[in-house]
Amino acid sequence: MRWGKLWLVASIGDSTALLRPHNPMALRRCSSLRASVAGPAFCERCAQPMVRRTPSGDERERSCCSDPECGYIAYANPKVVVGAVCTWQGKVLLCRRAIPPCEGKWGFPQGFLEIGETTREGAARETYEEAGATFDPATTTLLAMYNLAGQQVQVLYRAELSSDAVEAGIESLEAGLFDWDEIPWEELAFPTVRWALEHARKADSTSTSVQQRSKLVDRDGAWRVVEEG
Repeated sequence: MRWGKLWLVASIGDSTALLRPHNPMALRRCSSLRASVAGPAFCERCAQPMVRRTPSGDERERSCCSDPECGYIAYANPKVVVGAVCTWQGKVLLCRRAIPPCEGKWGFPQGFLEIGETTREGAARETYEEAGATFDPATTTLLAMYNLAGQQVQVLYRAELSSDAVEAGIESLEAGLFDWDEIPWEELAFPTVRWALEHARKADSTSTSVQQRSKLVDRDGAWRVVEEG
């Protein structure tokens, strides 16, 4: 799918053909994106090898069982990440990561959405798991939505904590409440952490403004951020 000069690389079957062959960085990034959607090596139903092909009636390549009698298709879809920028009396909750990627860097509680929970419930669970802190999911407001190269969708909320009780969980080296000017801006884990924190800082607690951004890969293999909404 083409959008101006940007290509959604992860959505295209033979995506390397769209990148300039003399650009090794482009090919490395493209290969990384394709590897993440390659699918399983063996069928989870019959244990036969999986092959890449376009199923009948579909428009793109999928990971399919090689046994035609089985016919299982392993669909690869973007992961959903949920999180919350939590505050208590004007201070922001941050955790220092104890796990890769970006071990030792700071961020707000976030992680993958689990089966059977809403995005708000998932954000509350991640906050308790990583920082021992709690909030009422029903009182949260949507802060931001980020789409990362067709691989990940982040749904982030603004939340007021129930108390100042904070304790680092198993995935955190530290957890604490910071004044905005005390945030270790140069030691944040991911660009999306900075985006959400800066947006939350600019908007007051009653704001309904939702930041929407997509991070794409262009024809030269360079990351590009597109504002949406």
